[in-house]
Amino acid sequence: MKKTERPPLWRLLFAVFVLLFGVAIVVTSIIRINNSPNQKFEPAPVITRSVDEPVEMLPEEAGYVWRGQANDPKKITISSLGVDALIQNVGIDQNSEIAVPNNIHIAGWFVDSVRPGDRGLSIIDGHVNGQTNDNGVFKKLPDLKPGDKIAITFGDDSIVSFEVHSNQSVVTADAATILYSQIPEIEKQLNLITCTGNFDNTSQTYANRQITILKAI
Repeated sequence: MKKTERPPLWRLLFAVFVLLFGVAIVVTSIIRINNSPNQKFEPAPVITRSVDEPVEMLPEEAGYVWRGQANDPKKITISSLGVDALIQNVGIDQNSEIAVPNNIHIAGWFVDSVRPGDRGLSIIDGHVNGQTNDNGVFKKLPDLKPGDKIAITFGDDSIVSFEVHSNQSVVTADAATILYSQIPEIEKQLNLITCTGNFDNTSQTYANRQITILKAI
């Protein structure tokens, strides 16, 4: 009878290594699936109509649910002002201006600007008040000072921080020029805007705009 030859030891060791490596991949995949956040991202609606009477209830009381992609800005936090607010996507409204959020407690990211923290200019607007509630999301925006910090949280919970570069009140007629201008030395700029000054009953708007310019840090 012919004697059966045994495979070399190195082949056995190699086979064991391949088997263990495969098991490790399977186990790792299972762990990742079990630990992954159970969050479903949906396309975010874009607000394209500004209303005269936005919702004044807090978002959670009004049943508002944020929707957006992983890289969409979800929340703005300004600790020094006590602001921790959700962000909607807003576009151009019926007046050919940047639309304002449909809730006074929610900020609005202008979708035709870059995402906050990307290279270029990003714009976020917000109400100063409502018809009967004067606690709009950006009511205290004039109180921000150079060096103050804010944070933008995205759908995937990543965060980009910003530092105030300047903060100014300008007449409404001059606001667009400043709002859409990027300062050359700021590579990643974020502009916040809200109403301020006296209310003009004739035009049904405020005489000034508060514009806060920030840089990513």
